[in-house]
Amino acid sequence: MKKTFIALFFGLLTSLFLLLFPISCQPIKALGKNPSGDELKKIEALPNYKAGEFQNLERIRIDTNSVGTRGPRWIGMLKYLRGKPKTTQPPGTLPTVMTDLKKTVYPKPTVVWFGHSSFLLKTATANILVDPNFSGYAGPLRGMITAFKGSNVYDAGDMPVIDALIISHDHYDHLDYETVRQLRKKVKRVIVPIGVGSHFRKWGYDPQIITELNWNESIALNDKFKVTATPAHHRSNRTFASRKTLWASYVIEADGYKIYFSGDTGYSKHFSLIGERYGPFDLAMMECGQYNRRWSQSHMHPSQTAQAAADLKAGMVIPIHWGKFAESDHPWNEPVQLLLKSADSLKLPVSIPFIGQPYTIGDTVLEYNWWDF
Repeated sequence: MKKTFIALFFGLLTSLFLLLFPISCQPIKALGKNPSGDELKKIEALPNYKAGEFQNLERIRIDTNSVGTRGPRWIGMLKYLRGKPKTTQPPGTLPTVMTDLKKTVYPKPTVVWFGHSSFLLKTATANILVDPNFSGYAGPLRGMITAFKGSNVYDAGDMPVIDALIISHDHYDHLDYETVRQLRKKVKRVIVPIGVGSHFRKWGYDPQIITELNWNESIALNDKFKVTATPAHHRSNRTFASRKTLWASYVIEADGYKIYFSGDTGYSKHFSLIGERYGPFDLAMMECGQYNRRWSQSHMHPSQTAQAAADLKAGMVIPIHWGKFAESDHPWNEPVQLLLKSADSLKLPVSIPFIGQPYTIGDTVLEYNWWDF
């Protein structure tokens, strides 16, 4: 009976989406493909894959009343269908900076943030593109979650040759089919958590350039550049089949510097473990937005982001997972406002660049308050 009810519910939900959003063959292809056959058999033998799905390092219970989350869980879907508060959207067009990403060079590793969790890392020896989303929407269907006005000013054509495309997990706001399809001819290497490579092979990427990593596994692109997949506390899915592919954070070692990318994650012991094993870090790109009560174990409140950065021994933080999409119901600029308060109490430096504005490791804190409108 329960399975019948669930099937009816998702059938009704799918029908509603088909009525609300235009459909074509592209959304079907955007679903990708979960691992199967021999690939799945290898995954099933992994220590962090049990009972048919990938597992987090620990089970955590969070007092959701203590981290600024909103709304009882049972109304979550109703709130989504009804619409979000006006404050989840900026009142005007976001200010941005246009940088020539193909010609510009920097003396030290430099990040250019594109909103949400997308950024380009330029080093002396490599261009690294992380979780790019240039389509202007997040989801299998166009129009479900759209980018803020002004936030989608870069596209695949603006990117230089990409020595490595890094993906944290396969949720649509981090693995955007339209974007990776347009980037394919520019990408020399794809680095993903285990299982996510199946999507790329489905989409026509050469299997020889795809590297799939389990937590604490590494790949060196050259003698000055190494990428290590590290744990995150999250989940994965592009369909209703959940946790069939792995999720990860990353440690990036470039030109003698260390950069940490959190991916999507709840707060857990993995931050202190990574800090002890791989830290300290010169720069940490840290999730701070899209939190609420329903997602309290898979996304951090900004106060937790600050503590996580301290656990990592980060020398500088740039907040990500905000500034482009309203996936939760908090005010669009609340994440950075709350992060700055928590970081100040921990004496943790935070830089908040404009979308498209380069930040070079060692630069002073960027304090424009451009989000305060």
